[in-house]
Amino acid sequence: MSFSSQIKEKLCGIKYACENCALCETAGAIDFGGSVSEREIKFTTEKDFVARRVRDDILRTFGISTEIVSASRIMRIRIDNIYQIENIADGISHKGDIPFSCCRASFVRGAFLGGGSVTDPQKEYHMEFNTRSGENAVFLQKILEQDGFSSKITQRKGYYVVYIKGGEEIADILGYMGAPQGAFELYSVQIEKDMRNAVNRRVNCENANTNKAARASSKHLVAISKIKNAKSWDKLPEVLREIGELREEYPEDSLKELGEKTNPPIGKSGVNHRLNRILEIAENI
Repeated sequence: MSFSSQIKEKLCGIKYACENCALCETAGAIDFGGSVSEREIKFTTEKDFVARRVRDDILRTFGISTEIVSASRIMRIRIDNIYQIENIADGISHKGDIPFSCCRASFVRGAFLGGGSVTDPQKEYHMEFNTRSGENAVFLQKILEQDGFSSKITQRKGYYVVYIKGGEEIADILGYMGAPQGAFELYSVQIEKDMRNAVNRRVNCENANTNKAARASSKHLVAISKIKNAKSWDKLPEVLREIGELREEYPEDSLKELGEKTNPPIGKSGVNHRLNRILEIAENI
């Protein structure tokens, strides 16, 4: 089962915080996973547990019993009684704000059950809600904003998509909808990724420094060899001969390590200055 399906299954077991939460969840589910017209109300999903949740919501909220019809892995709930349609349509109409945070969270949860998905955090951080209605998309974005969540809207293949990027934001929304275990898992993955990235950056930095030091050492050795071949080595000042001989003996040492071996010891800048003098002398030969 995908990460998204696992989250939906957990959300289907959530208990309502108040009597109005079931109504708000039903509204979100139908807005993002169904349709309302004068002739019928439909809800469609590929998950049997989501279909049962919406069926139970409709029964709990409106006292209307519905059947789940399954065909080719698709579960459908269909209501075509004109009086029941009018009753449900009036009930789930969300003109104005949803006043309580628990009810707003229930609406978002319903929207996720109806048309939402969240990518496996091992791959990337992405959550989205899909609807045919631009009005529904804007309303969901407004609800999310009321409780401190940022989202964006785009269009894709005839759908309006409300989407969220960023692991921390998605984890917070999962917890807000009622899936704290999913939020914890996402936080854990994010921490693991951050640690792995930090280690990789450090290793890459160390490798880069090692490569840089190796290239510098190679230049020093070539310069020393050139001066010696020109029979000019013995003419150099003693301090330059000393650092040159140390470089030949310890080609992998850092400037700091070379400086610790001189007599008396000198700092990195002193070592660097002396080796640069050797490079300059070799260039002029």
